[in-house]
Parts: sequence; structure tokens; C-alpha cells
Amino acid sequence: MDKIIEEARIVYQERVLGQTFRLGLHSPEIVSAARPGQFVMVRVREGMDPLLRRPFSFSRIYPERGDFEILYRVVGRGSLLLSRLAPGEGLNLVGPLGNGFELPGKESAPLAFIAGGIGIAPLLELIARITSERGKKGAEGLRLFYGARCADELLPEDALRMPGLRVHFSTDDGSSGYKGRITRMFEEVLAEGEFRPCGIYSCGPLAMQHSVAKWALSTDTLAQLSMESLMACGIGACLGCALPASTPEDPGAERFVHVCEDGPIFLAGSIKWKNIPAQQTAPPTWPFN
Repeated sequence: MDKIIEEARIVYQERVLGQTFRLGLHSPEIVSAARPGQFVMVRVREGMDPLLRRPFSFSRIYPERGDFEILYRVVGRGSLLLSRLAPGEGLNLVGPLGNGFELPGKESAPLAFIAGGIGIAPLLELIARITSERGKKGAEGLRLFYGARCADELLPEDALRMPGLRVHFSTDDGSSGYKGRITRMFEEVLAEGEFRPCGIYSCGPLAMQHSVAKWALSTDTLAQLSMESLMACGIGACLGCALPASTPEDPGAERFVHVCEDGPIFLAGSIKWKNIPAQQTAPPTWPFN
């Protein structure tokens, strides 16, 4: 489908906690084509400063009223300017972009959602859609594993309350839930033998995604990873969000995929993790966007 350029209207702007904001936008054309896991490129304001658009995933989509929501953290000039905008102001958008998540085919299959920091954003609409389709009883096999550096960077529990969904929290400093990385907690929960997912949906820093991919590949579990990356164009033209990837026809061949155009959703085995510098895939603490 052709990409849509649309002048959206800000419906609401709310500080969720700390430097995390929730922004509601009225954008009926883009919403009509949007799917969980896709994203938009936002021009924060007219002019040359900042020069580039910023990518934001759909955290919630409301087709009945033509609105969608993005969840973001203030980390630089672009997001700071965005946080100062008020309801009624406009934003120029391009979207929906990317491939989006593939929804599970089996209605009762147990699923795990793994989120690191602001990586919770694209999983919210996906979880909401799956829990809505399954109903409370069918959603009992759904678990969210959600980690951050500290309690102040975790969304409040009310924002994650969905029928049947069980949430596990972790923080690096132990200020909320399990103390340690969310992937370690995930593996410990599985070791208890009470829960075993048939599929995984994940979004977070590269190191976290690498750990999820390794577990999924070692257990032959289908994992769809929403990859975070710096994006300048959002359409594969600038080549700034390249990742080394496998070639199905020739496993030894080298090629690159682009997170914006070929993703942002990738299967765990489609990325050549060993070709990514070690310091990016295994830091002691996750870097959050």
C-alpha cells in the first residue's frame, strides 16, 4: 500500500511518568491502514531544526474514531519539542510504515510478550487486539515480561491491565519486581515449568533482542522481534538502519536488511547476530532509547 502523508491533529498530550509521554493523534487516513507493529515518521515542526522526522510506533490504534496513540520518552531535542506541543496543534506524518506483527493463528496458544523500556510501546496494541479477540478465558495463556532500569521507567500497572493478561516486572536496580534483566527473569519463570509459550513477541534494546533470539532458536520457538534503530528516512533510502541478515537461498551469503523498510518486525533467525559487534549485543545493562 502507498504511504500516506497526512496532517494530523493532536487530541491529547499527557505525561505518564518521568520523561514518558502519551500523545493522541487524529489521523483517519493513516489509522485506516495501520496495523500493530507498524510506525509513522513525524515531522516535529516545520523548518530545518530538527531536520529529520522521528519514527514512532503505534502504541494504540482506535479505528472507530480515526485516532492513534504513541508512547515516547524525551531523550533528545526532537522528542523534547514534541513534548511541548498542545492539543489542537498539528503534526505532519508519513505512514503507516513497516511490516507489522503477524497475529497468532491458534486462538488458545500460550504467548509471551517481552518488553525492555520504551519497547513496551508497539506491544500494547498487539496485546490489546489479541486479548480482545480471545476474551478473558482465552487470554489466560498470555504473559507480559516487562523490564526497565528502575521503577520510575515502568508504566503503571493500570496501563497494562487487560483481560487475562499476567504481567511480570523487573528492574535492573530491584526497585520494582524482579532484580535483574527481564530476559533472565523470563528464563527463570520458564524453568519453573508452569508456562511454556508457543510464540514470542518482543521489543527492546538490541542486547535484549539478541537474548530473546538465542532462546527462541535453541527451543525452536517462533519469535517476532520489533527491532529498534535510528532512522533518518523511514523508507530505506538513507541506509542508516541496516542489520546483517541471513539469505534463505544461500546461508553463507552476506546481505543487509533495513529496519524501516524490511522490518521493523523480524523473525529471530533472520538476523545474523554474530556479525553485529559484541558490545552492541551483550552490554551488562540495557541501553534504553
